[in-house]
Amino acid sequence: MHWQRAKALQAGDEVAVVLPSSAVRDAAAFERGLDRLRGWGLHPTVLCEGRANDGLDWPEGGAVAADDAARKNALQQALREPRFRAVFCGRGGYGAARLLGDLDWAPLRDDPKPIVGYSDISALLSGAAREAGVVGLHGPMVATTAALDPGDDGWELQRRLLTEADRPAVLPAAGGARALCSGVAEGTLVGGNLAVLQGLLGTPWAPPTDGALLFLEDIGEAPYRVDRMLTQLRQCGVLERVAGVLLGDFHVEGTALASEHPGMRRVLEERLGDLDVPIACGLPFGHRPDAWTLPFGARARLAAEPGAVEVCLLEPCVR
Repeated sequence: MHWQRAKALQAGDEVAVVLPSSAVRDAAAFERGLDRLRGWGLHPTVLCEGRANDGLDWPEGGAVAADDAARKNALQQALREPRFRAVFCGRGGYGAARLLGDLDWAPLRDDPKPIVGYSDISALLSGAAREAGVVGLHGPMVATTAALDPGDDGWELQRRLLTEADRPAVLPAAGGARALCSGVAEGTLVGGNLAVLQGLLGTPWAPPTDGALLFLEDIGEAPYRVDRMLTQLRQCGVLERVAGVLLGDFHVEGTALASEHPGMRRVLEERLGDLDVPIACGLPFGHRPDAWTLPFGARARLAAEPGAVEVCLLEPCVR
């Protein structure tokens, strides 16, 4: 498919901050995030601000930031108005996929701008890829809490991905990662949250995985549920033509990484180990501190060897 890169952000640019999914729970974290954008020289404008106590309640204690129409209208405004040069999501949670079929994607095709977020925002990154071919950023969001803060290096990586058009950003060392299947592969990075991407199967917004380096992560899922989701990806043919697989954090209660939970590690090995492509697990992205931001739609190289895993970006994600 044809990918479009947005113009690099510059000091003085106005950017939209939206809540397409759940409401903000940590107001202090949200304000820190807005200040961080200002520190980058940007001018953030919050559209359709929502808080946990005034969101629309869902079962199991969830809450979206506002009703579908309000969240869609704010996101549509962010995509439509040329003054906004990027779309930063406040947080994930639930609700983004409900908006995909009601959005007018033509403004994004005509004026590419990156969407920044992860978790439930994976639906928007995949939708923007399918509808407009726009490179987005899978990474920490505006209201990132202290427990999941990517640190100075992680925020600097995100800033460089958004502002440097002359060379690819360099990912920090992948400490703790290991090769599940050895090999070297190049491809376009696509992926995101496993449960969210599973929910897009059979829709027009499923991620384009042919020849891709597929990156996956999730949180709070038992090993058998991850097994079920990966089984569906296999049976739908999603994994048949990938060039390689990058596995991030699959947090299980009481452990930090999937590689530290025997049941999760066994599921990942059994469901993916026979794909005959390079696979690395324990990479630092997803619901964890010190997380990378990964460009959804940029080419990269995965080298997974015993004792050493390296991921290199091969091109900038802005122009």
